[in-house]
Amino acid sequence: MEILPSLSDVKRLRKKLNISQKDLGEILNIPQSTISRIENGTIDPPYSKLKKIFEYLENERKIREKSKKHAEDIMVHDIISIESSSTIRKAVDLMNKHEISQLPIIENNQNLGSITSKKIQKYITDNPQIINMDVSLIKELPFPEIDKNWNVKDISDLLLKYPAVLVKENNDYIGIVTDSDLLRLPNKK
Repeated sequence: MEILPSLSDVKRLRKKLNISQKDLGEILNIPQSTISRIENGTIDPPYSKLKKIFEYLENERKIREKSKKHAEDIMVHDIISIESSSTIRKAVDLMNKHEISQLPIIENNQNLGSITSKKIQKYITDNPQIINMDVSLIKELPFPEIDKNWNVKDISDLLLKYPAVLVKENNDYIGIVTDSDLLRLPNKK
């Protein structure tokens, strides 16, 4: 007979893997509220359900441990950024020049937001005059910040929700990772 971990071990492992209860529930087809009650000990889960959750989390942990590549191995070191007082036209020019589709808004080593080509396209289509306005007018949320030692699997999970992630070492930005960096991964040795 297999011995499963305690409910607190399951919660700790889920948090260590940076998987939300909602995401775990969607993956395993278990309501988020059930996962919450299991972790909080307010229900006594069936063995099969607890086993399903633990086996998924343990398998995910093993996959991530095997990942040999980390942020510092795949990031682009030259971060092309813009300030919030710059014009949208300048953002478009930078994106075209560097063949990128998003820019972090960084001022005084602070991650203040981001701007993407999709958002610019949406606004310019509705109002072409907006091209001369400040980036701050249509800025989006800041890109998440990660440590240079994050593994590729965790980065991939973040990039499903965000267009890019910024890589930090100590308090300095040292790189950026986007989908295209991950897609080049099979070609990197």
